[in-house]
Amino acid sequence: MKKIILALAFSLLFTNICLAGASETLLDSANILKDMIRTENKIPKSILAKSLAIVIVPDTKRVGFFVGGEYGEGVASIKKFDGSWSSPFFIKFTGGSFGWQFGFDINSIVLIFNSQKSVNSLLGKSITMGVDASISAGPLAKTYEKSSKIDLSAEVFSYRKSEGLFLGVSLKGAVISQDNAKNIEYYGNGARAKSIVNLKNRQDSYSSKEFFKVINQIKE
Repeated sequence: MKKIILALAFSLLFTNICLAGASETLLDSANILKDMIRTENKIPKSILAKSLAIVIVPDTKRVGFFVGGEYGEGVASIKKFDGSWSSPFFIKFTGGSFGWQFGFDINSIVLIFNSQKSVNSLLGKSITMGVDASISAGPLAKTYEKSSKIDLSAEVFSYRKSEGLFLGVSLKGAVISQDNAKNIEYYGNGARAKSIVNLKNRQDSYSSKEFFKVINQIKE
């Protein structure tokens, strides 16, 4: 019964979605990443510097009607062995929850991957948070240095940008899968996550240049 209700929630959610093109999704992701780096209540620099991969999902749509569902499309980038960031590949994000909830909102999600195991799962067909990789709400800069009780053992730290603020949230059960349609739209036929991250030459497009301009600010 719960599966049926959750399916109805996602059906309602999808009726509110206006899908963006690949270039627009990449630009929106770059802007969210820029906010993440510059905002006062930001993700700690040391967390970003040690990250092995990052997922950005701008404009995630979330609907609640007894059960909740959310859906978003974004990008992921992997840190290479030389410390540089890979060309971004496109992903889909889906999540669901049960409980007393009503309403509809739009926000953004940022995931910081901390282990090679979680990165390998991200490069696969799909990864389920809390199953294929442990996940917890990520620490924020304003409390990170002061607290000694923050658990840094999670393979993935999760953040949600809502009304201009980044909030640490747990996203257990959320699924990230490859957006093959957008990968092909942006890179051409046959483009998949593993081939994209191994590209030697970056796309010479405005959206790609803007993305790398931002992500290259993440340094040790």
